[in-house]
Amino acid sequence: MARKTIPLTDTEIKKAKSTDKDYKLFDGGGLFMLIKTNGGKLWRLKYGFEGKEKLLSLGTYPTTSLLEARAKRDEHKKEIAKGIDPSAERKEIKTNIEVQKIENEALKSGQFHLVTYGWLDTLTNDAATMVKRRRAFERDIFPYLCEYDKQHVITSSKHIDTITHGELLRIINEKEKTAAETARRLLTDCNRLWLYAISHGHASFNITTNISKKDALKKSVKNHYSKITNEKILGELLRAIDDYKGSVIVRNVLRFVFIIPLRADNLCKLKWESVDFDKATITIKRSEMKVKNKTLADFVLPLPKQAIAILKETHEITGWGEWVFHGVSNFKTHIGLESANKALRLMGFIDEINGRKQTLHSFRGTFRSLSETYAREHRASFETMEKVLDHQEANQAVRAYTHKADYTEQMRELLLWWADFLDTVKQKSAIK
Repeated sequence: MARKTIPLTDTEIKKAKSTDKDYKLFDGGGLFMLIKTNGGKLWRLKYGFEGKEKLLSLGTYPTTSLLEARAKRDEHKKEIAKGIDPSAERKEIKTNIEVQKIENEALKSGQFHLVTYGWLDTLTNDAATMVKRRRAFERDIFPYLCEYDKQHVITSSKHIDTITHGELLRIINEKEKTAAETARRLLTDCNRLWLYAISHGHASFNITTNISKKDALKKSVKNHYSKITNEKILGELLRAIDDYKGSVIVRNVLRFVFIIPLRADNLCKLKWESVDFDKATITIKRSEMKVKNKTLADFVLPLPKQAIAILKETHEITGWGEWVFHGVSNFKTHIGLESANKALRLMGFIDEINGRKQTLHSFRGTFRSLSETYAREHRASFETMEKVLDHQEANQAVRAYTHKADYTEQMRELLLWWADFLDTVKQKSAIK
């Protein structure tokens, strides 16, 4: 293509058509337009710097007009005259922008609430524990470190690496005023959170190592669940449950847990697939128990005839579904523990001072206390009584030798004694 006149005009640029090869239209001073085979019109500046020929992009036409392209050319030529290479400067600006972008992303991903949710997603606790742990952070820590919109949705939070141990301690101490044990658990979880943050490059130091539970928090006073152990009151409770006029499901939950002292969560979520009527046992997967150590076997409890009778009666009502004790109002889910606790309150067993308070969890304490009291009568070993409650040996060395021991038959004899004992207590309470 023949070389066009210098300088260019807008008319000439508009009339320029693409060909089967790229070609250039020169404007002077190193500025030219590159006409691409696809019709694109690109501004370029050719210049020399430190003995080398270089090329700089100045935009596209018509987004960048002829006048704007000339203004950019003149500005860059001034830089060159001062010993500044516009190509190198542009690369530096681009690099700085990319670095800033990376830093901004790092700052964003290191926000406390995002790191917390990331850590929570790595945990393998049961659903109920996960909900409690997440709720504790959202309720007790996030308000101090997060920003919210009008719908109370988190918009941002402090970077975890900028939080000081003094700041965290003040938050923990504030929670301690109303719930000391929750504060202790939060501090333990924060230690795990900061370790996670360090391993993922969000934090450089574990600030919780400067916070000692012993020195920073008040000594924990363990409160045991209220439980009925007086046999006269126990008999009254047994009879009150039998006479309960509310839901049959709630009544049978309470009758069953009196004999088989499961943890409240395991009781409410008991499934029919766990029940073996032929072997007279229930088997709960280890992953669903409080102690989830994979080296331990699934939890197996034998069922005395009284417990079997309650299950068979319940099966006539709920046997069509998954749950042994389905919800009172929602038959497609398991019963909630509050349904049973509410029933106990309605029966009047809420007087802790006079030893007349019982909750769904208390039945475990009732069993353990009275089985210890009558140990000479049933002659079950300490280990057998503990196994009924799925209490595991704390000493790892001992547990290594005993974790496969089978206590099923010993527990069968103990629970048969316990069921008969409860029948006797109930009968005695009926005698005026």
